[in-house]
Amino acid sequence: MSELTRDLLAAVAHELGGLGGALDLRATAMGSAIPERDLRALKDIAEEIRVVTRAVRMIRGADGFGTLAPGRRLTLAEWWELLSRFAPVALPRGVGVESQLPETDLKADHASALSWIWLAACKELAERGIIPPCTITLSAGPAEDGRVTVVAELAADCVASPEGGESTWSQYSASVAEQHGISPPVWVQDGRKLRWSCEVATE
Repeated sequence: MSELTRDLLAAVAHELGGLGGALDLRATAMGSAIPERDLRALKDIAEEIRVVTRAVRMIRGADGFGTLAPGRRLTLAEWWELLSRFAPVALPRGVGVESQLPETDLKADHASALSWIWLAACKELAERGIIPPCTITLSAGPAEDGRVTVVAELAADCVASPEGGESTWSQYSASVAEQHGISPPVWVQDGRKLRWSCEVATE
């Protein structure tokens, strides 16, 4: 299933990349034939398609291609900028995520793994009964010894079952973490807060 998912995402990224390039070329060709505001709108749409293409390639993983091919890096802030386009599908309407992530580098394969781990964490929250409206804060401290810890927090009373327990999503998350040498992340109640943390390599 993982292999099939990667192949499907590769196909989607390829198609999106083609659409974005074609739209940009067409907009340039029309040039002075259309109003400036329409030309700018078309180019903005083309750029949006390119960004979504990068997001899909990041999700696909380090065996991808293009701007996020193996060996390429991106920062935590860039990681969230891309992933934030998909994160809402894993959380109920009315639940927001506030990002306070630094410009700390991630390896491409860890960016992909962290994406799947975070989406699984969101699905686990949904299963526990997260109560909207509420906001999850996503942050990270400075990198130390080649690693950085990403932390998510929200008010414990925003979740019907804050103490939770092992779930299919937490098992999946632990499996992905183990494959990439990432610390197994879990949601833990700390007083009035529900906290999640994940330590990933920056080197």
